Amino acid sequence: MASVALIVCALVLWAACAGVYVLGREEWPPEMPEAVRFATAPAIAAAATLAHKIVAPDYGVLARAAAFTLVVAALDAVALAPLLGGDRALLRSPVGFWLALAAIFAGSAATGAYGPM
Repeated sequence: MASVALIVCALVLWAACAGVYVLGREEWPPEMPEAVRFATAPAIAAAATLAHKIVAPDYGVLARAAAFTLVVAALDAVALAPLLGGDRALLRSPVGFWLALAAIFAGSAATGAYGPM
């Protein structure tokens, strides 16, 4: 049950982060979606962590944070980057990809360690 909940929460996390990026590309200047994704990623990761903590409170803090980060990175590389133009420019973006992944890991780890429950 804990593994299924982890995967579902990770997919919701990825969908929310990808949605921020994709919708931002429609409305904002080219650099803005990456910065907004970077800014919102820790809050979205914290919400996903709290949702998973409700189902599996004894799950490891670093394991949860690493799993969330790996799922988001894999789905960005496999699904989001090819969809946005095929040249995988998203994966080379420090703010849009690498710092966002670090923010997801940090937000999830901090919420897992210091959040309620």
